[in-house]
Amino acid sequence: MDVAVADIDLFESGNLFSGGLLLPPILSKVPLAVGLCVSFFFATILSFYLSSSIDQYISSTAAMIVKVVSIPVNFYLSLYISAKLLSPLAPLFDKSKAFAKVDFVGMKAKVHSGEVNAKRGEIIVHHNGSEFLLDARILESDAPIEYGNDVVIVSLNKQKKYYIINQ
Repeated sequence: MDVAVADIDLFESGNLFSGGLLLPPILSKVPLAVGLCVSFFFATILSFYLSSSIDQYISSTAAMIVKVVSIPVNFYLSLYISAKLLSPLAPLFDKSKAFAKVDFVGMKAKVHSGEVNAKRGEIIVHHNGSEFLLDARILESDAPIEYGNDVVIVSLNKQKKYYIINQ
């Protein structure tokens, strides 16, 4: 018996079938822990005050039914309130602006791997107090460069994503 398996990518970005229905767009731009924490906080407050007011006006059996029915409403209201409060924080979590692009060409570095040859190697660059570990190669005609030697980054091979260095 053969089983047909559908090749559907439901969880690719932008393809969630209920993404726009249940989750306000701003909550997808903040970290999950932040969004959940704020949403649960407001859901707890809404549930408490709704439960307190229901207990005052409705009998116990009907109150239980109203409380259960109000759970999805509280859920959506807490998501909406969280989205409104977290919207000013969305630019802080923009992944496209999270890392600065540094042009390493022309900078000095130290060989980090055992040696750098035409097939493999690593170098460390110190820039503005940060260390960057980069893949590096030398030209075919050059002799391998040993660990700890100072080098200069000559160019970047964008296709294979490594730097060409020279002593």
